[in-house]
Amino acid sequence: FMVAQANEPLDEEGHFINERVVGRYKDEFVEHRAFRFDYMDVSPRMVVSVATAMIPFLENDDANRALMGANMQRQAVPLMVTQSPIVGTGMEYKAGTDSGVCVLADDDG
Repeated sequence: FMVAQANEPLDEEGHFINERVVGRYKDEFVEHRAFRFDYMDVSPRMVVSVATAMIPFLENDDANRALMGANMQRQAVPLMVTQSPIVGTGMEYKAGTDSGVCVLADDDG
């Protein structure tokens, strides 16, 4: 199977934007036309839950500390009165918009 990299840009329908895509085939990195790829890598952000993905520097934490932080984060995600994090991971915006609770403006201003 040919596996495309997780960072290849996709359009709204899930098709590759670029004509040529980089990926793996039999343990080798290759570049081919987009239609030749069978699968796409999992993004590192998809490996863990949303609450866990919002813990900064998770890969450097002790496993027990990370588990405790994930449980505390899960309790904090649905808070009504929130505070901005001092250090973020980039998942905060995605979690807020995907929750369906936020009102988003179509235009700037």
